[in-house]
Amino acid sequence: MNRNSKIILLVVGFVCMISVAFFSFSKFGEIYRLFNPYLDQEIAGTTIVSSEWSEIVPKKPLKVERQIQVIVLDLDKSIRLERDGSGLVLPDGSVVTPQVQLLGDDGKTYDLNHPSSWSNPSTGVTYAEFSLPELPKDRAYSKVRIRADKAVRCRRIFWRNYNQWDVS
Repeated sequence: MNRNSKIILLVVGFVCMISVAFFSFSKFGEIYRLFNPYLDQEIAGTTIVSSEWSEIVPKKPLKVERQIQVIVLDLDKSIRLERDGSGLVLPDGSVVTPQVQLLGDDGKTYDLNHPSSWSNPSTGVTYAEFSLPELPKDRAYSKVRIRADKAVRCRRIFWRNYNQWDVS
């Protein structure tokens, strides 16, 4: 084998190795998201949401990083979900739906006016989620505002980003 053939073989081998590495890294991301589909960022620990607007400043600004973004209230175990709606049933039987807003770095306020919720009776976890499908993706959100007509106890509040296809 002459010198030129060795160089060509070495270049082809190197290109193949780079291609395999690139493919492996792209598949690694898919496999990682299979087991960890959610990007969660803690906003607040134990909190009581009251009738006054509370303004919470996350440690770092919130950013849109995947297809769907929600503010999640991890509700106290004494709160149940309304059967036919998006309301939260408090221990006294009253029903409330919290209001949640994001303040963008553009100075605008974004109402997360699409509430949803889910509960897992076996773990006792109940989440109330608030989103805005058209939330601008090209900015950061530095503050979260939240209120409810009556006190709502939360174990924590967090920001969640995920892709629908990663959790289906």
